[in-house]
Amino acid sequence: MTKILRVNMTELKTHFQDLPEEWKLWGGRGLCAKILQAEGRPDCDPLGPEAKWIIAAGPLAGTLAPSLGRISIGAKSPLTLGIKEANSGGPAAQKMDRLGIRAIVVEGAPKENKLYVLVIDKDGARLEDGEGYRGLKNYALAEALYGKFDRKASIVSIGIAGERKWKSATVGVTDTEGHPARHAARGGLGAVMGAKGLKAVVIDDRGANEVELADPKGFREAIRRWAEVLKEDPQTQNMSKYGTPGGLAPLRSLGSAPSKNYSSEQTEGYEKLSGQNFEKINQERGGGLKGCMPGCLVRCSTNYYGPDGKYLTSGFEYETLALLGTNLGLSDPDVVAKLDRLCDELGLDTIEIGSALGVAASAGKMTFGDADSVLALFAELEKGTELGTVLGNGVVSTCKALGVTRIPAYKGQSIPAHDPRVTKPTGVTYATSPMGADHTAGVTYEKFKHKEGAVERSLQSQIVAATLDTLGYCFLARVSSNQVQLEFLRDLLNARFGLTLTMEEMVRLGRETLQIELAFNKGSEFYTAHDPDPEFVKTEPAAPLGTVFDVDPQEIASIWDKLETIQVY
Repeated sequence: MTKILRVNMTELKTHFQDLPEEWKLWGGRGLCAKILQAEGRPDCDPLGPEAKWIIAAGPLAGTLAPSLGRISIGAKSPLTLGIKEANSGGPAAQKMDRLGIRAIVVEGAPKENKLYVLVIDKDGARLEDGEGYRGLKNYALAEALYGKFDRKASIVSIGIAGERKWKSATVGVTDTEGHPARHAARGGLGAVMGAKGLKAVVIDDRGANEVELADPKGFREAIRRWAEVLKEDPQTQNMSKYGTPGGLAPLRSLGSAPSKNYSSEQTEGYEKLSGQNFEKINQERGGGLKGCMPGCLVRCSTNYYGPDGKYLTSGFEYETLALLGTNLGLSDPDVVAKLDRLCDELGLDTIEIGSALGVAASAGKMTFGDADSVLALFAELEKGTELGTVLGNGVVSTCKALGVTRIPAYKGQSIPAHDPRVTKPTGVTYATSPMGADHTAGVTYEKFKHKEGAVERSLQSQIVAATLDTLGYCFLARVSSNQVQLEFLRDLLNARFGLTLTMEEMVRLGRETLQIELAFNKGSEFYTAHDPDPEFVKTEPAAPLGTVFDVDPQEIASIWDKLETIQVY
């Protein structure tokens, strides 16, 4: 029987309970939402003991089916003040599923503000003293833990930012090589983990049983067919060739990838960050693309090596290249890779920090294109100075501290590397998603220039994104056809559990997830605590297309009227 692991940080106790039968198909984002709906208080202090912090795996994770091992972190966000899910790669979810655990629910807080490590293996779960790890950055923490635990265990952890409860703090997850370079980054969920007194979770699946399949032959056949689909799909083939950096040059040429604090000023030499150039340099040094979890067929995660031919960082993705690169006027991949490593070490969201630094540059606290001035602000972050704390709490915090009224954020969260003036349906997603401005909530470039139908395209994208996140499927491995994608996932679920799911039952996972999230947010401060959506995206044309975000507000407001009826395949 699949279990939920309960962890009470006030009493320092753990226990298991059966996953309700009606939740058998629910994992990831959707399961986080269901648990928060059933147990959470929307009006709670997200950093208080009454708040919940959740880790959830998808229902297919332990099968090692391609791209189905994403791990979700869920909680009320200290940044948006609404429900939040952020997910990451790495093998942690696969190990949870092999141990028979669908979710870990953490509540309470240590009475003496101490740090602990949660250790999970085939014999159960226990809390160990983590005070000796206080102040460690993520890489040093991983090495210290691997000195005590098996090298193949997965580690979920926070860096200094999470200990300080900064609103841009991430939850780090080790990859297949033990690097803490995969991050559930958005929404400040690392701060919630820190508030729970958890420095790390160690997941060791040695000796666990193999995941049982109701129809092993049908399962293998579905994967065989899927491998053929991936070979023919241009979207995933391009991802396998260049990874997400392949999007930098084309999106920057459209003006969608931000430059110099989301301005119309071009970052010179941005082509150096393009996928082709990026991968050529990296391969010459011994780096390259790999899978961040076992079983991945797309293998789009960048293992980046420095000029010395040694590993520097991984999980080095488009969003980071854009927000810590072109948005800061930087075009040297080695410099941006160093900034990415610093964010991973400290446990900081590269999107939120890149956006905050762009504002700081516009306010005269650093210079666009000057790596030394950027590194000086990272030193402020590491030391936890007054300015470092302002930056560490995100772009809204930075704008308010520096007296900046041009705030690049929706619902308290910074705009990702897809400009809403360029891709209008994505702008609708930022304005309406329960997640705030989030690139994982429903980015789409389908008819991106046109405001007509933008609301419908956003809604379709949000439903599909919620479905994939609930099943733990990697959005970067998504194929061009929603129907083909959902049919594959349906066939796998049917084969694992012996079911006869329909396509609409698949989509129901995404529709219901969004319904729960919207209901949670109505009881929170999500809709009342933030400044209005950014005005500059409606008035400052984005170069070179010269477009603004001009979708009718009344149409945007009606988006959820079609949640139950709109077709997505």
